[in-house]
Amino acid sequence: MAEEKRVRPRKPFSLHLNEEAFDFGILSGESFAPANQAEKEGFIPDRAPTSYWKDAWRRFRKNTVAMVALTLLVLIILFAFVGPMIVPYRYDQFNKGAENLHPWHYSLEDLQLVDQRLDEAREKAEQSKMTPEEALAEARAKAEAEGRKLSLMEEVNIKNQAKQASVGDGEEQITEESVIKELGLKTQPFGYSRAELERKAAGEKVFPHVFGTDGFGRDNMVRTMIGARVSLLVGVCAAILVLIIGALYGSISGYCGGTVDAVMQRIVEVIQSVPEVLVILLISVVLKERFNETLANSTGVIGTLFHTVGTNVIAMFIAFGALYWVTMSRIIRGQILQLKQQEYVTAARALGARGGRIIKKHLLPNCVGQIVTTTFLQIPSAIFLESFLSYLGVGVDTPMTSLGSMCTDALGGMTSYPERLLFPAALLSVMILCLNLVGDGLRDALDPKLKK
Repeated sequence: MAEEKRVRPRKPFSLHLNEEAFDFGILSGESFAPANQAEKEGFIPDRAPTSYWKDAWRRFRKNTVAMVALTLLVLIILFAFVGPMIVPYRYDQFNKGAENLHPWHYSLEDLQLVDQRLDEAREKAEQSKMTPEEALAEARAKAEAEGRKLSLMEEVNIKNQAKQASVGDGEEQITEESVIKELGLKTQPFGYSRAELERKAAGEKVFPHVFGTDGFGRDNMVRTMIGARVSLLVGVCAAILVLIIGALYGSISGYCGGTVDAVMQRIVEVIQSVPEVLVILLISVVLKERFNETLANSTGVIGTLFHTVGTNVIAMFIAFGALYWVTMSRIIRGQILQLKQQEYVTAARALGARGGRIIKKHLLPNCVGQIVTTTFLQIPSAIFLESFLSYLGVGVDTPMTSLGSMCTDALGGMTSYPERLLFPAALLSVMILCLNLVGDGLRDALDPKLKK
């Protein structure tokens, strides 16, 4: 038996190229000398270790639009959750004397001038109701009380004024708004009621109604904050519910395949054909009957939840759990069908791993990019549905508010108080736009095919 030839391990070497080698294309023996320790250490450049999420965050930060949208979204979250702690009004608090305030109102001196003009107008209106003879008799009585007698010219003028006032009576109704418009008063920043202006003039600190008030004297800014909070909570909770059901259903369908996959996908197609608004309305009606029977006088956690958000929001969550997970399940199923043919899945099966462990440890972690992106993009969809249903009157129950219900309440006085519609509608639009832009940024950052 021939002796085996021993192979000596190769040493790392450094290629030293001198000017002659570049000039004549000839490499000398010194060019293949072994590398020294300094060259070995500098051969691989130093690079800080990174993880999947750090790398995704690095790519996300390069997306300027997504970063601006994320900043606005953080400000909206602070506005919705921290703002009600700063403003001293409650969303259901009736502030007597502060009804129908505009965001920019008037100073106390302006309102006193308006009161003076209104008193003069009311006095003229009372005089217009008298006949010329009654006006003349009243003027003579005043003159006698002053110790003088009316001249013939004064009596003629009084009769003529009474006739003119009686002719113009009822043609125009004098109100506070008409007097303010006639005087052309300039508004002051932030709305105050008359009583609050008096307290402010006395030196007391009074928090202004920045967005004005509604017809019941409730502060519109606090109600906008609470409405944004309700919309965000509904969107996040619905997205988490969709994530749990859709990921579980889609991963089982994609991993099992064959007949199981075919049956499960036919169920998905049936659910996808059901109109979700009709289901929400039906569930809401059934829940209201059940609620009135058993939970109306309940003081527990469930009763408090029903009393706070109402049966319509609970029906909305049930509809999300029953219908809205199909998109998530289809996305997860498509990813599982691709990943289950990979070698590491075959190796896991060969080692005896069960299907549940393979899905949990190998398949779903490799779908995390699509899961996070789809879940985040589900939040604006849920917010829009809740606002749309609240706009139709089947959202949150009073006195709880949401952005959609505030838009509905503002429609009746849109010409007189357009700011009541402007503030909640603008906040809702900005919120949904920011969520969509952040979701698109996450999709680009978490997709390995778009790695930069």
